[in-house]
Amino acid sequence: MTPESLRLRLSFLAVLALLAFGVLAARLWFLQVMSSEKFEEIAVSNTIRVIFEPAPRGRIFDRSGNVLVDNRESLVVTVDRFTFDTEFDEQDQDDLVFRLATEISRAGRLTKVFEINDALDDPRYGPLDAVPVADDVTENFEIILAERADEFPGVGTDIRSVRTYPYGDLAAHVLGYVSLLSEEQYELLADGPENYRSNDEIGQTGIEASFETVLRGAPGFTRLEVDNVGDPVAVLEQVDPVAGADVHLTLDIDIQALAEKELLAGLAEARQQAPDDPNDPPFDAPGGALVVLDPNGAEVLAMASFPTYSPSEFVNGFSSERWAELQDPNNHQPLHNRALAGIYPPGSTFKLFTAYAAMNSGVIGPRGVLDERTLYEDGGLYVVPSCEEEVIASCTFSNAQEAVYGPVDLRRAISVSSDVYFYYLGDTMDRAERFDREGVQRSARLFGFGAPSGIALPGEGVGRVPSPSAAEAAGEPWRTGDSIVLAIGQGLLGATPLQLANGYAAFANGGTVYSPKMVEQVVNPVTGEVVQVFGDRVLNQVYLPGSIRSPILEGLLGVTAELEGTAHSAFAGFPHEDWAVAGKTGTAEVEGQADNSLFVAFGPNPDPRYVVAAIMEESGFGASVAAPAVRRVLEPIAADTVPAVRTIDDLAALSGPIADEDGPGETEAPGGA
Repeated sequence: MTPESLRLRLSFLAVLALLAFGVLAARLWFLQVMSSEKFEEIAVSNTIRVIFEPAPRGRIFDRSGNVLVDNRESLVVTVDRFTFDTEFDEQDQDDLVFRLATEISRAGRLTKVFEINDALDDPRYGPLDAVPVADDVTENFEIILAERADEFPGVGTDIRSVRTYPYGDLAAHVLGYVSLLSEEQYELLADGPENYRSNDEIGQTGIEASFETVLRGAPGFTRLEVDNVGDPVAVLEQVDPVAGADVHLTLDIDIQALAEKELLAGLAEARQQAPDDPNDPPFDAPGGALVVLDPNGAEVLAMASFPTYSPSEFVNGFSSERWAELQDPNNHQPLHNRALAGIYPPGSTFKLFTAYAAMNSGVIGPRGVLDERTLYEDGGLYVVPSCEEEVIASCTFSNAQEAVYGPVDLRRAISVSSDVYFYYLGDTMDRAERFDREGVQRSARLFGFGAPSGIALPGEGVGRVPSPSAAEAAGEPWRTGDSIVLAIGQGLLGATPLQLANGYAAFANGGTVYSPKMVEQVVNPVTGEVVQVFGDRVLNQVYLPGSIRSPILEGLLGVTAELEGTAHSAFAGFPHEDWAVAGKTGTAEVEGQADNSLFVAFGPNPDPRYVVAAIMEESGFGASVAAPAVRRVLEPIAADTVPAVRTIDDLAALSGPIADEDGPGETEAPGGA
């Protein structure tokens, strides 16, 4: 080898050495400077562990102080994820999970291997979390675990607060349920001031959701210094959790239980009916809603929706199969609050608001007649004058079963539910130039239709009030026939049971439209101090002088009191003469299904304290099903004999074999709606 080649090789090796030292220096600089904060966090996390303690949620009470939602202690088995992931290989992990599932099951709490694995794989738990893998284990298992701790490294127990429901499933849709944050919810809340963690619970529906920030309270934490195997060395900081505040509702749990019972009974009765025509759809009666309000402030005393569900199912979680069942449309959506969010055509119960529009605009005179001299002749059919079918779609409209009522004024038209009379009103207001073409729509909006009521519950339905102007804006036609069917609560008109009840409440109290009130106050659970009080909130004041209100009220009173009233059979023998009930039946057509059955009532008149609205899906005439159900709610209220519900036995008595109780309701007077 020549000296030149030797120098060349040495130079090449020197360059390689310099490059190697340069790479090492750059890496060292990156680790010490650029990544110092990251590794400092890792080092700290190896010596400091933070244990979070969720705050007990606030309780929920009814108006009389009965606890509707409470907390109880649950003994929970936990697995330390750090120990599980770092000290065991895959085979050891499988063996530990199998032994753990076996021992928990032997101790009385059936637990499967896949349930523990699913919990440990849940991405909502961090690498240092103690992951709950089984709830409500027995104290016997806790003793076994303590005696055989060497067989279950990283496995421990913890006492956690979980929701309990002293009244079972009552008011499930109002109260709502609590479950773990979804990934989407966590992404929204992770950086917020509420300090949510990925494995926290949150109110998902009902009061649990709308008052989440009040009920949740402030979580606590303990900051520990731990050694290299994770054992605590010292407590560096400890902050106790602060329990959530208690929420007191306007709900009366006794009336709620009565409402749910009679709603279920009414639907069961509907299913026992046979269609008059074998070709007509059957009365499947899959669901419905019943609302009870105090019209003087619109306090919600009861809100029933069927089918329903059990909030307790969400306490310990359930399988994906069960969740699919709750979501399956074939099961009629038990999680759906029909009273709050179900949108239905109101049928003839809407005639109150058409009557108001006609009187307020001058179509009907102050004495409830069309003018000072004449009544309207109801011959069973309404033939549209100067009819052009391509414009109006139909020239002839009839009463139910083409019943003939003869001369009628407003009072009698309401009592017997003369569709023909209201067809005339709808046609007149639509086409007569001297009247407001959208008078019915304006009336509906005055009483709260087509807009959220502002109740303190999430998911409220808005409903629909179709109009010529809205149709024109959407590039769609509006025909006189649309106004005609709107006048009897059909067509595209849609309202929630709560909106319907609240509209009647405004009429009953003399014209004040309140936002329905569900919550009375929020109370500090430790001191008993009232933190917040919810007063009445007025949405609108309807012009309702006696000249307008009296004829309409007389017609509504005739519905239950007059022999030809559509609900006379349902209210025959109502035992409280000083408790006069005004109401209106409704039978709403639904394409391809049996008619919906509706009834709204208020009493005692002249100073009403209760409004009850019932909607029974696919159940037939309003007087056959909905009206008897409402009567069975009002009668014990009037007699002050509403059954008190205080024990599980009371609940069982109320939810007994409903289908075997009363027989089918009375049939409606011919032509009634």
